[in-house]
Amino acid sequence: MGRGNRQADWLMLASSPSRAEEREGRALPGEQGILLDNMLKAIAVDAASEAYVTHLLKCRPLDEAGQERLPTEAESAACRPYVEREMALLQPRTILTLGSMAAAGINPGEKPVRGTVRQLGGASVIATFHPEMLLQDETGKAKARAWADLCLAKSAHGE
Repeated sequence: MGRGNRQADWLMLASSPSRAEEREGRALPGEQGILLDNMLKAIAVDAASEAYVTHLLKCRPLDEAGQERLPTEAESAACRPYVEREMALLQPRTILTLGSMAAAGINPGEKPVRGTVRQLGGASVIATFHPEMLLQDETGKAKARAWADLCLAKSAHGE
């Protein structure tokens, strides 16, 4: 369900697919994807050729009523080998985690900290906000922080 170039240096990692993503069969369709593409464009990264977008979880977690819910740690742990395999195949230089669930899920046992660069398998990992959250940000504060995260990611990437 990922999208983008599988030989890309940039990996965008969200937590789990939404109903719209499952329906369209691709990661971050619609406004969220447009925003992410524009965010990358702002730091001179072409989303189509230089980035790959995927999810920590490979299916949408639902509650008993069939409504979307946040993934559990056990669900994240069950899917982690798939993401680790994706990362081994992709060999990204930079991983941008989109949202706190993705940031926590990629480094179990470590508290994700925005504004820092962590190393994972030779890649720089930077946590930022999920585009959905940024679309709901009426104050602009999260957008300003996301811009700082993007600048940090670009610097860590080495370009």
